[in-house]
Parts: sequence; structure tokens; C-alpha cells
Amino acid sequence: MKSAVWIIDKDHCILKSNNAAERLFNRSNLEIIGKKCWQIVHGADQPVKECPLIKARQTLQQESIEIQINERWFEVIVDPIFDSTAKPSTFIHIITDITESKRTSDKLERSQKLLDNAQRLAKTGGWEWNVEDQKMYWTKELYRLHGFEPTQYESGSSEHINASLECYNPEDRPKILSAFHQCEKKGIGYDLEFEFQKSSGEKKWIKTVAEPIWKGDKVEKIVGNVMDITESKSAKDKLVVQSKRIKTFFNSINDAIFIHPVKQEGFAPFVEVNDIACKRYGYTYDELMNLSVPDITVKPDVNGHAKPDYRNKLRKEGHLVFETFHIKKSGETFPVEVNSNIFYKNGKPHILAVVRDITDRKNMEELQIQNWHLKKQESLSRMAAAIAHHFNNYLMGIMGNLELSLKLIELEKSPRDNLMKAIRLAQKASKVNGLMLTYLGKNNSGKMNMDIGKVCNMIMPLLRASLSSNIVLEANFPAHGPMIYGNVNQIQQLVINLVSNAAESYQKEGTVYLSLKTVLANEIPQKYSFPVDWIPDCNEYVCLQIEDFGCGIEEQNLEKIFDPFFSTKAAGRGLDLPVVMGIVKANNGVITVNSKYGQGSTFRFFVPVAVKQNS
Repeated sequence: MKSAVWIIDKDHCILKSNNAAERLFNRSNLEIIGKKCWQIVHGADQPVKECPLIKARQTLQQESIEIQINERWFEVIVDPIFDSTAKPSTFIHIITDITESKRTSDKLERSQKLLDNAQRLAKTGGWEWNVEDQKMYWTKELYRLHGFEPTQYESGSSEHINASLECYNPEDRPKILSAFHQCEKKGIGYDLEFEFQKSSGEKKWIKTVAEPIWKGDKVEKIVGNVMDITESKSAKDKLVVQSKRIKTFFNSINDAIFIHPVKQEGFAPFVEVNDIACKRYGYTYDELMNLSVPDITVKPDVNGHAKPDYRNKLRKEGHLVFETFHIKKSGETFPVEVNSNIFYKNGKPHILAVVRDITDRKNMEELQIQNWHLKKQESLSRMAAAIAHHFNNYLMGIMGNLELSLKLIELEKSPRDNLMKAIRLAQKASKVNGLMLTYLGKNNSGKMNMDIGKVCNMIMPLLRASLSSNIVLEANFPAHGPMIYGNVNQIQQLVINLVSNAAESYQKEGTVYLSLKTVLANEIPQKYSFPVDWIPDCNEYVCLQIEDFGCGIEEQNLEKIFDPFFSTKAAGRGLDLPVVMGIVKANNGVITVNSKYGQGSTFRFFVPVAVKQNS
């Protein structure tokens, strides 16, 4: 028998103890017998609060308590044994290991979330069958489980067996009786579960367990217990139903789902996949159970899955979305979006990855790029015409002033004023040329590691002074960092142009908001990002955001705002945002626009975080 059993007298001293008690308390029977039970169990000189032995002596009925011994949980049950005068002469003290039942109860509570509190262990009734004397003894709890009164049957009477059999379903009676006789004659224990009906008609599920006690080569006694498992049985049945529902939902999703444990390095094999994964990748379920992430990912992208930044973000936030290319059993590759989430199974972290085939989306993006190139040709035509117009005006002014200078020389007059006008016109033409070079991203000189927060803070006084009094500038920049590799003058020019653009979006007063933060590459929006062919070449980026709540930009104009000489504002403007685009290109960055007409605009400039920072 696995339970520790003591016979305790009315003075609370242990009279008898079984071998399980020796193992449990690591003491010999000689050290146990004669001691108070609380001295052995708790190492105390006085009974603990709610001591089941003290309570059983007072209530004259079974009492129990749950205690923890050596990191395991046990249920202590005390049953009074009554003498002929119906007074307790001795007590049966049973200690049962309930650790696994307690863990099962906790697991059901977490997974089902249907129970308000952890299930208590089912109450257990004990019995003993003396083979030689043919006598049956029940504890009071076993009478309660059957719905009988302790005085209903004579103590030791074999009538207990027939009365108990009547509580089982007719088809189960031969099974329980056969198991009982096998234990009695051959010493074969049993552990069975049956539906059970109390004498009141109330139906239960019980677990009945029995073990033989040998005397020499014969079975002397059979001891057993009956446990009410109705609640746990019901919970398990509900869990099975819920599992079936989850499985149905799992397989009805039109995206491939892969589940695998989290490893510090590398990838563990899949432990679960849905039907769509098998169908889409061309493998059977059993084949996928022997594969892992590298087996379905194109070789250049395998290392991307294992990037420390990706793993750290997933562990920290529990969620990660990224794009990659997967490969089918046939060798065909296709683009996918992987949505990974951390969850815990049996206390261990697992990854649930929902993988979406984005082939159609990528094809649509390719068509959009082709459409963008067509629109770009229109933009280039407009730009060429505008440049030709600007240079033609400047050249006519220069030539006119030079011709006048020659005539003044012939008349022996000073040509200084006309020459200065020609020089100023030439400088304007040169400035247009410089702005065009910036737009094309050709001005790449003067780069260095710099603190972008500090650089932006330096020009705030100048910006506030240049804006009209009805425009408020609110900046939220860190005192130090982040660091980038770029051109200081260009970054300041970008801020000036974007702030000026935001200020001009207000008809009267308004506020322009500026902020800085760092983001991962996969967090950068793809819609309305420029240049359209930009591809991230590092994992972490600085995001400079300029936001206004002015007039906004009409959607049909969003793709044109960075084209040279395109403007919806006053004549003569049209290079502020193109210069911004050139600075973005020159600093290996990207700029995104989010705008709604009549509600405002948000420009976000993303530039790589510097690998090495200046001291």
C-alpha cells in the first residue's frame, strides 16, 4: 500500500505503523510506535491547528487535512474506530500522496478556465477485507460515499460487499467482483473507475483501488479505498470536448500553423501543425513532425529566423511579425508573412507561428511599383521642363547683363552693377543645380557619427524664431542619443524643411510636434514609403517624426509630393520636399507619409542606428 497507515490509541499514541510510514518519515517503526502522531508528522510537541485527529475525537467522524511534506502534498485522513459502546477506542490515520492529483487539478483549472477554484481532492473511504475471517470493515467516509448509515450493517459483515455491488451499474458488477476475487485469490491488485449510484439515487464516478497484504505465501487481507472522482471526470470530459473544438478551429484557419518549443540556439522539431500546413507545403503530418524551421525556409533566410534581435524581441514582447521565403517539398519557394507568438505548454515556452502565403500581395506590390515608374516618367518630364524654364530665365538675365556691361565698357562707363546682377543670377542657377544634386542623393560628403537628438535640439531656437507667432513647436527629443552616421547640415536642413512644410499646412494657428525613438526594421510602414525601392540593410533604425494637424494632403498627391517642382502651394515653391528626399537617400534612410486631407500629416524619417558611437 502506498499510503502511510497508523493505528492510534485514544491518548494519541501510535500503536501500529506500516512500511510506507517508515519510507515517508525516514524513521523505523521502533522510532514511530509510542510517539504522538504530531511529533512524527510535524516535529511538534503540541497538535497543530485543525489537527484531524483532535477533530475526529471531538466530532466522532472522519476528519482530514492537506499538508506538505518534503515538497510533496499529502491528504491526512483520520477515522475513529468505535468499540461496542459506540465510543472511539482507536483511530485509523491514513496519509495519501495527492501530489499528482493536485497537479492535474491545477492543470485543468488553467486550461479549462471553467472552474473558479482549484479542485479539492475527492474524499476517500477506506475498507479492509479479512480473507480468513471473511469480514469486511469500512471507514465512516466509505459509508457516506455509498449513502449508508454506519449502523445500517453489522461491523465486519460480508453484507457490505453485496450492498456495495448494488451501487454499480449491472454490466459493471461482474468486472468489480472479478477484480476483487483475483486480488483475494491471486494477490493481483486493481485500480478501476466506474459510474456509481448512491443509495439516494445520486450518480457519481468513483475510483476504486485495492492491494493485497500477504502473510507468507497467502493473501491475509485486502485493503482498499474508494474515491469520488465525479468533478475531475466531468472536467476531463469537458477538456476533451474543448480540445476537439480547438482542433476543429485549428484546422479551419486558412493560414499554415506551426508549433515548436523554444530553444536557446537553433530550432526544435515541430510538435503540431494544422491541415493547411500539410496541404500547402506538400508534406504529410508525420513528415512535418520530423522537420523544423530550417527545413521549410530558403537557406539565405534561415539565419534571419535566428537573429538575436528577433529572438530577444520575441522573448521580451511575446510577439513578432516578419517576412521571409519558405520552400515546399517540391522545391518551390514562395514569400510568407510569419506571425510568431510565445505561449506556455506544461510550463515550457513554445512558439505558435501563423504563416501566411503573401504571393498575391507581393504580385500586387510589383504592379504598384510598375505603376509608380510610369508616374515617375511623368514626373521627370515635368522636372525637365521646369529646370529648362529656370535655367533659361537665369541665362537670359545673365546674357542681358553681360551685353549691357560690354556696351557700358565701350562708353567708358562702369559695368559693375550689371556684372553683379549676372553673378547673382549665376549663383541662383548654381543653387538650383545644388538642390537637384541633393534630390538625387549625390551630396554624400561630410558624414560622421553624430547624436541626432543633440543635432535636432541645436536648431530648435532658430526654428522657433523663423516660424510665425501663431505656430507652436513642441519637441520631445532625448538629451543624448540615439547615434546615427550622417551629415549634420543635411539632417538639420531636413528638419527645417519638414517643419516649414508642417507650419504652412495651418491656415491660422497650430502646433507642430517633433519626436525621436528607435524601432526595428520590420516596424517601418511599407505604405507610402519613399524611395519605393528602399530595402532595409540593418535591424535597428532611428525614427524622427514631424506631425501636424493642418490641411493634410489629398491621397492622389501623396506619391507626387517628393517630385521636384511639384507643389500645391504658392508659385516658386517645389524643392523643399524633393531636397528632403535627397537627404533621405544620401543617408541610407527612408521616409513615410501618413496623411488625411483636412486632418493633418505625419512624416517619419527612418535612418540606421550607428554601429559604433562617438564618445
